[in-house]
Amino acid sequence: MDTDAGPITAESARRLACNATISTVAVDGRSGPIVAGHARRVVPPASRRALEARQQHCTHPGCDIPARWCDAHHVVHWADGGPTTLANLQLLCRRHHRAAHYHQAYPRRQ
Repeated sequence: MDTDAGPITAESARRLACNATISTVAVDGRSGPIVAGHARRVVPPASRRALEARQQHCTHPGCDIPARWCDAHHVVHWADGGPTTLANLQLLCRRHHRAAHYHQAYPRRQ
């Protein structure tokens, strides 16, 4: 996603980045790039397949949206140091994934 429309909030960036390929670019005070990071996929395909094998549907209580229609979500967000490991991943449908990023608490189900 390109943010040519202008700045977005940090929380919006974190939500959008949850299932994205991320590249970081640091800029100086004149908006000139000074450091560019490498793009990286947040959840690799092999981890996604293992996650779908472990959880066949959205992990939100009472939700049975199939795994193929769910997002892989970091329980502890990767921006906060959460690892991209199966122990820190869960499947959430789009609705519950948004809710998780808006800090609406719900119990974790495995």
